[in-house]
Amino acid sequence: MTETALTLHDYRDKVVLITGGTKGIGRACALAFARMGARCWLTHRWGSADEDELRQAFLDVGGHPPVVVEADASKRKETQALLAKMKEAGVEGVDVFISNVAVVVRGQGLDAHQKRSLTKSLEYSAWPFVEYLKRMHETFGRYPSYAVAMSSDGPDQHYPQYDYVAVAKSVLETFVRYMSTHLRDEGCKVNALRTRQVPTDSYAQIFGEANTAIAARFAEFAVTPEEVAATTVGMCSGLFDSFSGQVLQLDRGASFVDNIMTMGQRLLGGQEGEEVQAERPPVETPTILAPKDGPGAGTLTAMLRERFEGKGVVITGGTKGIGLACGLAYGACGARTYLTNRWGSADEGPIRAQFEAVGAPPPVILEADVSNDEDTEALMKRVKEEVGNLEVLIANVSFAHISQHHSDLTFKGLKRSLEYSSWPFVAYLQHAKASFGKLPRYVLGMSSRGPEYFLPGYDFVAASKAVMETFCRYLTSDLLDEDIRINVLRANPVETDSLEATFGPEFAPFCKKWYSEGFFIQPSEVAEAALALSSGLMDGVRGQVLLLDRGFGFSDNVVRLFTERERYGL
Repeated sequence: MTETALTLHDYRDKVVLITGGTKGIGRACALAFARMGARCWLTHRWGSADEDELRQAFLDVGGHPPVVVEADASKRKETQALLAKMKEAGVEGVDVFISNVAVVVRGQGLDAHQKRSLTKSLEYSAWPFVEYLKRMHETFGRYPSYAVAMSSDGPDQHYPQYDYVAVAKSVLETFVRYMSTHLRDEGCKVNALRTRQVPTDSYAQIFGEANTAIAARFAEFAVTPEEVAATTVGMCSGLFDSFSGQVLQLDRGASFVDNIMTMGQRLLGGQEGEEVQAERPPVETPTILAPKDGPGAGTLTAMLRERFEGKGVVITGGTKGIGLACGLAYGACGARTYLTNRWGSADEGPIRAQFEAVGAPPPVILEADVSNDEDTEALMKRVKEEVGNLEVLIANVSFAHISQHHSDLTFKGLKRSLEYSSWPFVAYLQHAKASFGKLPRYVLGMSSRGPEYFLPGYDFVAASKAVMETFCRYLTSDLLDEDIRINVLRANPVETDSLEATFGPEFAPFCKKWYSEGFFIQPSEVAEAALALSSGLMDGVRGQVLLLDRGFGFSDNVVRLFTERERYGL
């Protein structure tokens, strides 16, 4: 595997700072980075850390001993003292910052709400994210490469007495979006990670025994601290860099099915004395974080190579643009890639040369119409004969009528668009199950911002993508008990042949003039995000539609143009 094949970070001797890092999610994150050789600085408050036990845990994974510091995240002087201590110890800067502290008051209803309770909650659970970033720049002259804020789905889901937690997380997530915009030119990737049901001490303290017991009935949705940690590593791996200023939901697909219609029968069953599902056994640390060559000595490159070596990966529309980039990314990790094209659209010589350049096995290039069942059956048959199983399926084909005016929209045109750009997402899964007796472990659909972001002439494309995204959520719910993770990637405009065919040759230069080069996402960035989602690091991410836009979408409005009017001569 050549060094230029993928954008991957080596965390040996890199510095990771985690507030609230001695227990629960913070501790799990620290151990995950320690396995890769990082040097971890962990804060706690009021003697809450058993340092001997903690150091032993680091020793057990072959990591550097952690530096444990008592520092109240709400006090600026203690933050400054911590960073000064780091600088005195020879630290030149923080590479990864994880904001994990959450100390809040329990809500007791309208009459009991107090301004002081709100202020204290924000001081501990929201503002430290901003304060730490400011003080790190002040101390080291630079920001971390990655800043991850640990949030929850409290802002969108009601939990008893969770008022102040939800408010604090809402403020935290808003700051994530704004800080991502402010720090874009500083090279700092800022995101939030939303978790739902994570069995930690703080979870039990917040919700109490009764609510914790109810949650145990839905234990398959419980995300372990180790899974949160693995996802955090994935977000900081270099593969997910086009995902910035976003809030990533980590809930095993629970958010879409958590409603009275879907879950009511299980609750009623428990009330009637029927056996309640046993609590899910603890999930071990994802194997990708425990490489065979010894704890602490592994790199992400070696882990991914071990993960995908010889595995079957099918990519529809895989000979150009995003599809080809995906093939090269998986191939660089040793995967056996099958790339489909239609009507002789592939120039096989240059494609094979690109695979050889990144040290990838030669791809299998097949002419297969995604709307034709016979072609799909033949493809699956060949994969089974040559590899035995299908690990990853990427639905990338998009073919739709580009409308000039609403008057030229026809139902026939819609049906044809759906046949090529939506239904294969379902049909390929059906054929895979029929051929292999089981589903692929990972399924990714390639979408766009069209369903929620107006693009001229894009009516049928947007409708087709909306259908695929909805199927993503419903298939995730229908297949909760299967070993499958289904997600969709939306991307900002990607400079490909299809982009020019859709919007014309003047579109890309126009966007670059009024925004910047960074507005466009490269095919390799989409490919690396796909690789991250199927790497084993982010298995708790299910049924999600993820936007890859480097955070530009948040500031893509006329107000930005107004504030920068001098720059553009407006």
